[in-house]
Amino acid sequence: METAEGLKDYLGIPRKLIPWYPVIDEELCSNCGLCVKACKHSTYVMSEDPKKVTVANPYHCEVYCESCRFQCPVGAISFPDRKEIKALFKEFRQQYPPAA
Repeated sequence: METAEGLKDYLGIPRKLIPWYPVIDEELCSNCGLCVKACKHSTYVMSEDPKKVTVANPYHCEVYCESCRFQCPVGAISFPDRKEIKALFKEFRQQYPPAA
């Protein structure tokens, strides 16, 4: 299923309920733009004046993808703990059982 924002469910769970998206440490970020190039889901936006990378579409991030983090030369990108996300999935399964 797809929402009005164009977001697809993830394993039957509405994407907006899953807090999996990147966080940029602005003190470390050099605004090089490598994360913008690495992300195929338009999660990031590079503004021109001043030149700055932001997470403009956090829920466009593919759940469990961390490609951008590995491209960051200064380690400015972080993601939630995978164990916490897996625990959330267990809770969500009661409300959103897998499709048969």
